[in-house]
Amino acid sequence: SSPKLIAPLWHTGLFLLALGAIAAWGAHRQGLPAIGASRTTGYLFTMAWEWLLFALAAWGIRMGGTSVKNVIGGRWSRPIDFFRDLGIGISFLIASNLILAGLQAILRPGPNANVGRILPHSGMEIALWIFLSLSAGICEEFTIRGYLQKQLSGWLKNVTAAVVIQGIIFGAAHAYQGLKLMLTIAVLGSLMGWLAQWQKSTRPGMISHFLQDAIGGIVLGRH
Repeated sequence: SSPKLIAPLWHTGLFLLALGAIAAWGAHRQGLPAIGASRTTGYLFTMAWEWLLFALAAWGIRMGGTSVKNVIGGRWSRPIDFFRDLGIGISFLIASNLILAGLQAILRPGPNANVGRILPHSGMEIALWIFLSLSAGICEEFTIRGYLQKQLSGWLKNVTAAVVIQGIIFGAAHAYQGLKLMLTIAVLGSLMGWLAQWQKSTRPGMISHFLQDAIGGIVLGRH
């Protein structure tokens, strides 16, 4: 069936405005959108913004007459459903990182001071980073690959364009990481968009996103 809008278009404009404001704040600070220089404060502020965007997207979806559960792709009814999504998420994580490694070999982004400033070091920071990664996995996949991608598909009547555009928006939202890493993240966002489209669910992407951020951040913070 032809893709349909899942929320009012004015709501999508509001959502993009909120997302752009947060991205601009992070770019201005050259790090996470927060107040003060403390990493823990940055983690807490970012988690709060993630869930506010989740709530904003959920509000628009309900106004459009669609349920949040349907946008996510249903729920796990049996343990085997979880393990299936876990296997898909881990497989995607490995495959996508191989693709991104090839892209970074071409772009050669080099060390990024802005990324280095937000990585966790202490035990408390690592614990908060894990919760931040979980929030990012759930909220960003729901809002970007769920809400925004479906809304763009319904507006443009073109799934491919929706996948690519949401990936570009996802990359632009990480402007503080610099142009080369923004491009890498845009490619990752597009790959995750295809995963969501293929599975008709954001659940495997949520798992992969969480593991990518949690493991990657902890390992890079240690080294």
